[in-house]
This record gives sequence, C-alpha cells and structure tokens, in this order.
Amino acid sequence: MTDVIGYRAKIGLMLPFTNTIVQPECEAITPVGVTNHTARIPNRPRPTDSDEAYRKAMEEGAVGTEAVIDRLTPAATDLILLGHSIDSFRGGLAGATALQDRLTRHAAICPVLVPSLALKAAVEKLASPGCRVSVLTPYLKPGGDQACDFMESAGFKVIRRKDFSCKTALDIAAVTEDESRAAIRELDGDDVDAIVQCGTNLPFQRVAAEAEFFLKKPVLSINTASYWAALRHLGIDDKVYGFGTLLERF
Repeated sequence: MTDVIGYRAKIGLMLPFTNTIVQPECEAITPVGVTNHTARIPNRPRPTDSDEAYRKAMEEGAVGTEAVIDRLTPAATDLILLGHSIDSFRGGLAGATALQDRLTRHAAICPVLVPSLALKAAVEKLASPGCRVSVLTPYLKPGGDQACDFMESAGFKVIRRKDFSCKTALDIAAVTEDESRAAIRELDGDDVDAIVQCGTNLPFQRVAAEAEFFLKKPVLSINTASYWAALRHLGIDDKVYGFGTLLERF
C-alpha cells in the first residue's frame, strides 16, 4: 500500500531525548511526498567535569539504538537516519562503517544511515577527497578529538578546529547564530577548502548556507548533509534552494 502523504518515501529519524534541532532542520528541507517519523534514543549521562572521564564514557559507543529501530520499522520506513553524531565518529571510518552496517542488518527492511559517513560523502561531493577542512563541534575536547580523528581517517586534513565545549545537549541547542558566525570566521582561511560542522543538536543549517554564499567555499551543516544523503540514497533528486550548494546542485 502507498502512504497517502509519504507517497515517495517515509524516513525514520532516531534522535536523543534532548535533541530539539534535527527534526525541524530536516523538516525545513523535506520535499513534497516525503515524510519524517521520529523515535527517541534515551540519553546516557556522561561526566563533564573531567576530560578523561568523559573520554572513557565515550568508549561505550552507541548503546540501545537497535531498540529504537524496532519502534520505527513497524511504520514500514524506507530508510532510517541516525540523528546523533558523536557515537558515529567513534573508531574512525572503519568504526562508522561497522556501525552503519550493524544497524542496517538489525533494521532488515531498510538501510540505516549514520551522519559521519553522510558528512564524508558531502565534503567529497562539494570539495574533493583528501581536501583540507576546518571542524566545528559543540563537544567537549574528547568529543572534538573523536570527530577530528574520524575526518583524518576518512582522508581529510584537519587544518583548524573549534569546540564550543557545551556541557549538555540543551546547551548545544542554545548556541546562537552569532556565536556560530564568529566561529566560522575563526576557522576560515586560504589554507582551508571546506568548513564542516559536527553535532546534530547545534543549530547551524541557516548559518552554513549564509557563510557558504559569502566565503565562496563549502560550509556544511551535518543535518543538511545527512538528510541530503538520505534523499539521494532513496533516489529522490529534488533540488532544494536556500540551504546551500549541496542541495541545490547535487
């Protein structure tokens, strides 16, 4: 049977309990005939008073995600998108690939995409494999280290980075556009081919498109890159305007 509203595709979004940014940013770029369906991942508290304790807690990786997939697949989703990025950077490119494969095997009826691999594909599409990047994250230092390690393992050269060092997910969602604009200025330079943003609860979609226009180089929001990857994986090639070159040209 064909879904009346989501007659082209039904996309599942797996988001942490505290994530308030992924869903509205995805909805802003959803083509007609595609619908999004959300299930929530329980947040696991991580200590924020010690980088070492935080780093150790991150070693747990993505836990309990399969149970959330089980809440989405009864809706006959065509694809599921993991809207939580920090664990998808763990273990570099090999770790991200293994996580995506593991979650897809569990879903069985549809592919599951992880944001780190979507970001890699988007950078390669807009710039080139092995290009020079600056990385913006909302994370504490261990989280920023994990994101940069992934980018290096994916073949990119990290020239500069900035971590907002937010202690909670709600703090991440409260980062202002002006703060993000200032960070972009810090990260930019003639030695940088692209600026990439990690952390799905950081509101960055509009700022990325704006900065790309003025800097004349790719500035990538991880939520935009992830949803772009989902649409293209499903064979939906609609061009969406106002949110950057990725959706307008590719």
